[in-house]
Amino acid sequence: MNEQQLLQVFAVMLFMSGLGAIVSTKNLVKMIMGFQVMIWGVNLALFAGGIVNGQATLFSTSLVVLSISVGASVEALALSLTILVFRRYGTLNPWKIRRLAH
Repeated sequence: MNEQQLLQVFAVMLFMSGLGAIVSTKNLVKMIMGFQVMIWGVNLALFAGGIVNGQATLFSTSLVVLSISVGASVEALALSLTILVFRRYGTLNPWKIRRLAH
């Protein structure tokens, strides 16, 4: 197994662990953290996919930098919305919020 395949295996592991965190938790902040772990897995896959002859291409590196900046923006927006939800409903459990909205 070469370096590129190893990185892709770790990328899949990161993505799946983030997805598992999103599915299994009942806390909005932990869901956002799981989403970020998924984004790290995608970034690693983008980076690993761009390795040619042992070196990363400029295109893959640019995609990773763009993905990091977009991911940080999405995380900041999600955390600010989570603060607003907590102030309004007093809980971070999405199941309770869903019941309170009706």
